[in-house]
Amino acid sequence: MSRAATVPAPQSKTPHAVPPGVHTDDTAGAGGRSRAWPYLCALGCYLAIALTAWWHLFASGFGVALPSGSADPGQEVWFLAWLPHALAVGANPFFSHAVFAPSGVNLLDNTSMELLGLLFAPVTVTAGPVASLDVAVLLAPTLSALGAFALCRRYVRWSPAAFVGGLCYGFGPFLTGDLRYGHLDLTWLVLPPLVFCCLDTLLVRGARRPLLVGATLGILVVAQFFVSTEMLAITALTAAVVAVVCFAGWPRAALSRLAEAWRGLVLAAAIAAAALAYPFWFVATGPRHVAGPVWPNIGSIATSLAATVGPHDELPGVAFVSGSNGSYLGVSFLAVLVVGAVVLWRSRVVRVALAVALVAYVASLGYRLHVEDRALRVVLPAALLRHVPLLDSIAPERFAAMVDLFCALVLAVIVDHARRWERPDGRAATALADGRGATAATRTSAPAAPLLVALSAGIAAIALVPFVSLPFWPYAVTTVHRPAALLPPPLPPTPKRPPVRGAARVPVLAVYPDSSGRVSQEMVQQARAGFTFALPDGYAIVPGPGRRAVESPPDDALWLVFAAASVHELHLPLSRTTRAAVVGDLHALDVDEVVVLPGAEGSSVVRRAMREVLRENGREHRGAVFWNVAEAPGHR
Repeated sequence: MSRAATVPAPQSKTPHAVPPGVHTDDTAGAGGRSRAWPYLCALGCYLAIALTAWWHLFASGFGVALPSGSADPGQEVWFLAWLPHALAVGANPFFSHAVFAPSGVNLLDNTSMELLGLLFAPVTVTAGPVASLDVAVLLAPTLSALGAFALCRRYVRWSPAAFVGGLCYGFGPFLTGDLRYGHLDLTWLVLPPLVFCCLDTLLVRGARRPLLVGATLGILVVAQFFVSTEMLAITALTAAVVAVVCFAGWPRAALSRLAEAWRGLVLAAAIAAAALAYPFWFVATGPRHVAGPVWPNIGSIATSLAATVGPHDELPGVAFVSGSNGSYLGVSFLAVLVVGAVVLWRSRVVRVALAVALVAYVASLGYRLHVEDRALRVVLPAALLRHVPLLDSIAPERFAAMVDLFCALVLAVIVDHARRWERPDGRAATALADGRGATAATRTSAPAAPLLVALSAGIAAIALVPFVSLPFWPYAVTTVHRPAALLPPPLPPTPKRPPVRGAARVPVLAVYPDSSGRVSQEMVQQARAGFTFALPDGYAIVPGPGRRAVESPPDDALWLVFAAASVHELHLPLSRTTRAAVVGDLHALDVDEVVVLPGAEGSSVVRRAMREVLRENGREHRGAVFWNVAEAPGHR
């Protein structure tokens, strides 16, 4: 990649770059890039937009409200709470017995986001894990947009053009689609643009201190691993595509720059390998690891051709993952890209970025081509991923994040060039406004600077207006009330009670409603209670038969009773066989108590069912009802 411009700088001031012969007329403004004010202004604007999107978090009560619509936000509350808890008690941050007790769960096989758990630990400790998630979802689009702003600033002179690029990425279809469900692993996308900034410094501009840049790159790779291994893999594959495109177009310059940058790249690889050796082993062969893709239909989680131009077209296999069309671009945005590519075809950064965006788009189409909701027999390049371990868990649709990033870069360059309006003789119309000795001919024929600003703003509006129909802002939220006390005084330990490693033994509770609920309420309450109890179930990826990934415990009698009650299909009285099976499940899982929380769908019928099974009324404690399994008459 290289910066794009058509006004050549003096040869003596031109750095070697890939591709060659691309001289940046924005080097004159390089000193301005060192100033913080453009970034502070952009940060403030992005934060204001994010506050608009999450207005309901404040209206409902910041720290007690979560994104609604799925169980994922509750799971992410749990993940954010686990790391500071594990560090405090000396437990393994990558493994937990607090859910799926007694076997536990390998957290690195899940979207556990250890880096975010560490970053937001002060908020978690002082205000609670729900507040941590609220802050995180607010900052996710803000900082992601700022990262893209930093990348675009390397290729444009005009900060508002870079701002438009950041807006396209940080508040584009992919990020805003997944953000509504609090998917932090997919929406905390500040690091990929910074990775490309480091690669640009090493391989395009030439770093004066390549080892420092290489060390920064290695740290960014490690950081992204602990946010999302999936997005790290997608970023790495996209970086490889950038390298192939540049090498194919300008091989001699690419080899020349590689010869100068290899030390930085080797250092980056060494840092990443050293820091990630144990975590990578833990993912691949650690306790309770899974084998194969995390979903059996992972290749069908893909973009369809219609979804690219239809804002609310259903994506095959995606509804249960994100529930929105993160691959939408819109006709007007595509038109701006096409017209800009024609007008600025000599801009090599435009060509490289569009080529990379096109490859990422093809990858997002999945293993087979989809037309509407039908998969054709046309096999696509992404099908190669199914044969590569670990990469077989990439959902192809998520390459749309890279489509947004590189299309944002192209849009920023287009807006920047419209602002500067290049004349056929190579003189910029902005020479009049900048006082660079414009000729009389320039003064009479070049558009006035205010007109150029209006033109640039119009282009940006035409490109981005399709995105307005996507986010459903402000996002809907649900309130999670904190009970005065979820648990009565702790039960005495028993020999069979599974421990939370590194902590005192805690009781095991079977809680209704369980983690299949809309907000994973039991996991939220467990996190807010400081992991003072363990759960025999949970919402996480765990190994099933043949170590294949599953997201819930086996469908035994206890969970079938809970599931039937949640959809009003539990018929009482229970049969003798069912009661015996439920008791057997409780003892097999070493459950100490069954807890029915108030206010949930089916709570009343589950209470009646537990009275039948455990032959006692249970005891009420601050709205919740508890049954001590060990003390149930006739079931010791």
